[in-house]
Amino acid sequence: MARVIMVYSTTDGHTLKICERLREVIEQHGHEVTIRELKPGGDIDPGSYDRIVIGASIRYGKHRPEVAEFIEQNLDSLRSKSGAFFSVNAVARKPEKRDPDTNPY
Repeated sequence: MARVIMVYSTTDGHTLKICERLREVIEQHGHEVTIRELKPGGDIDPGSYDRIVIGASIRYGKHRPEVAEFIEQNLDSLRSKSGAFFSVNAVARKPEKRDPDTNPY
C-alpha cells in the first residue's frame, strides 16, 4: 500500500472534483490518499508520502501562485518520489477546443 498525497489549486472547484474521483480509483487499488488544498503561505509537507499528485487549474495562461510556491518549497521531495501533475482548464469545455491540437493549454 502506498501513501499518496494529492494537492490541488482550484478556481471554480473542478480540480477538487477531479481529485476526489482520482482518490476513489486509487483507493480501490488499496492505497491511502490524502487530499489537501494549496493555499498561499501553506505548509503542506509531502515528505512522509510515497507518491505526490499535483492538480492545478489554469486561467488566462497561468496557474495560481501557490502552485509554484509548493513546487519550489518541495523540490527535493518532488524529485525523489513518483508523482503526477495535471492541469484543468475551462477552454476544453468547448467542442472545438477539446483536442490537444486545438487547445492552447
